Amino acid sequence: MVARRRALPARFKIQISSLEAEVAFCNALITFAGQIPETVYQRAEIRVYRTLERSLRERLEAARREARERVEKLRA
Repeated sequence: MVARRRALPARFKIQISSLEAEVAFCNALITFAGQIPETVYQRAEIRVYRTLERSLRERLEAARREARERVEKLRA
């Protein structure tokens, strides 16, 4: 018997897309702050954005993992 493919629930698509957009925004902020910071403030700002980006990436991976698990349950 062939398993039917079920679409990912919309709330997961929205959550994943939103997290991807936030990660991209953090990348833009890091780039905007400058790769070679000139002031202590710029260095601190870049560290904060990198920490935020790392946290968002972890949340994104958790959301993707949860979505995959739910899809597998729906297929079973």
